[in-house]
Order: sequence, then C-alpha cells, then structure tokens
Amino acid sequence: MKIFYFISLFSLSIQAQVGINTTTPSRTLDVNGTLRVRTQTDQSSNTSYNNVLISDSNGNVDYVKKNTLNQQMVELFNITTLPSINAGGSGTAVPVSISNQSITLTKPAFVIISYSVPVTLSAPAADGRMKILRTHLNVNGNNVVRSSNTYTNSTSTGTNLTGIFYNTGSYIVLLGAGTHSIEILGTCFDFAAASNCVQGGAFAGTLFQAHAMYNDY
Repeated sequence: MKIFYFISLFSLSIQAQVGINTTTPSRTLDVNGTLRVRTQTDQSSNTSYNNVLISDSNGNVDYVKKNTLNQQMVELFNITTLPSINAGGSGTAVPVSISNQSITLTKPAFVIISYSVPVTLSAPAADGRMKILRTHLNVNGNNVVRSSNTYTNSTSTGTNLTGIFYNTGSYIVLLGAGTHSIEILGTCFDFAAASNCVQGGAFAGTLFQAHAMYNDY
C-alpha cells in the first residue's frame, strides 16, 4: 500500500500538467470545456482584490492589475459654428432650439458635455427693465443646465448695453447604450422683439461638444 502511494505521487510530480477533457495539457491545469463557480462574494470594497482575470484567444488565463485598465475618451461631436437664432421676447419667452445633436453609444458611458454660446445684443434697451440672457442644455428632453447673464438697463448701470456675451456651462451624465439627444436652446427676456437678442453664430469662442468616457475592457 505504501508503495502504491509513493508511485502515484511520483507520477503526478513528473507529469506537472493536468488536463481535463484533453490528453495534451499545455499548462499546469488545462481545461477543455467551460468553467462554473457556484459561490462568489462581492469584493468591491476590498482593496486587496486588485487583480482582474483576462484570457487570450487560446484561453490562456492570467491577470492584469485593476489600476492599469484604460479609460477611453471618444469625441461624439465638436461644433464651433452654431446657427444664429432670434431668442428675444417679452415676458417669459419660450426657449428656441439652437442645436440638437443625436449620439449613439455602443455601451454605457459617462458623457461630458460643454458649451459656450455667444449672445448678441445689437440694439440698446432703454426701458429700465432687467434683461435675462439664458441658454439651456437638455439631455433626452430634460433640462439639466441653465446658464444666464443678467443686467438692468437703468440710469445707474447704463442704458446702452450692447455687444456679445457668452453663456457657458458643462455637464457630466451616465448614459446607457443606445441613441440619445443633446440639445442647447436659447431664450432672452424681457425684449420687445425676438431679433433684439440673437444666440449662436460663428464668433470666436463658440463651442458645443460632447465626449464619451468608458472603460476599455
């Protein structure tokens, strides 16, 4: 009996490689088939679990350190010229669409959006009322950012304010795989005519862009 155990252990140590469903193992353990682990635990908060298993096209399994996995940044659109839209109106003006971009994500990603929209006042106002120059950012039809410039054309602050202003903003959102809309809209009030306040154009500093950031694995 003792001789049998000795021979068996000796045989295993010489072979050094074990195959399951294969007679020609190429590694210490070579499994020709699928793998199932019935019980697993969540180690998300355990910092000692920092290895991620990977495999090549031949099924060789090894690992990489979790902190070496790449974050990939992909440009979705980058616009430096926007349509010029008449955004003025009296009372509470309804926002008018300046640019609506459709994006398609192949997998969930953090989307980073930024914009710089010029607002042009070509004629001075002298009615003494507060003027609000506002640009909206909508994602999938939901308003997420409102950027505003305000001034009062009173005697103390000046009654001849004209020129170009910029409404700027940024937003980060996690979006799922699929098609999404990203839109900027403009509204200006209180103006007697829509043409008194124009948003958009091809001025230096005009920008509307979005990038997707996702794990490259």
